Amino acid sequence: MGVQSSTQLKSLKNSGVQIPVLPDKLFFSIREVSDLCNIEPHVLRYWETEFKQLKPVKKSGNRRFYRHKDIYMALQIKHLLYNLNFTIRGAKKRISSGEMIEIKHNNNRMCLHSIREELESIKKLLDF
Repeated sequence: MGVQSSTQLKSLKNSGVQIPVLPDKLFFSIREVSDLCNIEPHVLRYWETEFKQLKPVKKSGNRRFYRHKDIYMALQIKHLLYNLNFTIRGAKKRISSGEMIEIKHNNNRMCLHSIREELESIKKLLDF
């Protein structure tokens, strides 16, 4: 696995994305990626046109072969679009700026802030 794939994997894990176990091979067909990511093949083909970071290798007969980094990118795009309700445009900006790691951290900060407020209100109730 390359450095870029390792960084993407770490970023996805930090974001709370469920990452499937990938078989130990270099290339995956569009059907395999579709099954691994739980995304229809036509959606993957559309994302290729919208996200320049998703570039599978094309071989004879225009067949697509995805690498690990392409699968991680598809998972990242899926997370932004389906779980966080980003628009295509917003997801493009987020991916191109490299802010994927920040997603979970921001959610954690908001969650911790609300927990702290709730604990402080409980403390006030108990002080009476």
